[in-house]
Amino acid sequence: MRLIAAVVVLTLIAIGAGALAGLHLFAAAERVADAKKTATPPPLASSYAGSARLRKLSPIVTNLGAPANNWARIEASLVTESMSDEDAGILAAHISEDIVTYLRSATVAQFEGSRGLQHLRDDLTERANVRSSGKIRELIIETLVIQ
Repeated sequence: MRLIAAVVVLTLIAIGAGALAGLHLFAAAERVADAKKTATPPPLASSYAGSARLRKLSPIVTNLGAPANNWARIEASLVTESMSDEDAGILAAHISEDIVTYLRSATVAQFEGSRGLQHLRDDLTERANVRSSGKIRELIIETLVIQ
């Protein structure tokens, strides 16, 4: 009988300690959430000064070089110097053509992993920079889907 009473008492103590620890953790989580709600985010530091502008390219869909039954869809944006909207539109169309040409000569294996994606981004940025005579600072890949 004493053993059962001891087990019941220890069980009640464990339940009480668990409830107190849970309430303490819940209160701490609420304080952190309230602090995040009232905190203002720091301003984003931009590495682009002056007249840089973000221009979105229309989505590009094309088949890959190998295997031919794989398709790629890429959505990207360009960070450009200030230029007229007409010039930017013409430049964006030429860069879209370059991206299609590049993707049609590429294989799925080239895009595997984070390194493959980084190489794709670097190659496309370099092609865009050459095509624009240095007016494009960066090509940002927003989405890439290979099917």
